[in-house]
Amino acid sequence: MNINRRSAGKALSAVALGVMALGLTSVAQAADTIKVGVLHSLSGTMAISETVLKDTVLMAIDEINAKGGVLGKKLEPVVVDPASDWPLFAEKARQLITQDKVAVVFGCWTSVSRKSVLPVFEELNGLLFYPVQYEGEELSKNVFYTVPHPTSRPFRRSSTC
Repeated sequence: MNINRRSAGKALSAVALGVMALGLTSVAQAADTIKVGVLHSLSGTMAISETVLKDTVLMAIDEINAKGGVLGKKLEPVVVDPASDWPLFAEKARQLITQDKVAVVFGCWTSVSRKSVLPVFEELNGLLFYPVQYEGEELSKNVFYTVPHPTSRPFRRSSTC
């Protein structure tokens, strides 16, 4: 497994600090930990692609906790397995937000999994970090699209204009 530990840790740390700064962790702030949801398939056809993403998030959480956590609080991962089943992604997302009371969720690998959870995150005002390039034509205040879609290149004026 080839994971850049430094960039993974910095990314998750920045995200966790951003979430805390935005005040989106009202449930988690009262506790000694901040719950972080991990919504990646650990079984089924997508497990081969998504298990490494789960491992990366857990590794970053371990690094952040070893350095004292975020604002003095440890991050507590809550890992669920939607089993490569698109409707189950929505059920697991709802569980993470309503039952497990996570502050943020890192997850989904395919567009269909993202689209199945989007109504849940919007209805419950949850926060999803989507780690993959996507096709565009979708924007939600409840999703951080961490990789731009292919047509989002900045406009560059050519020398012939």
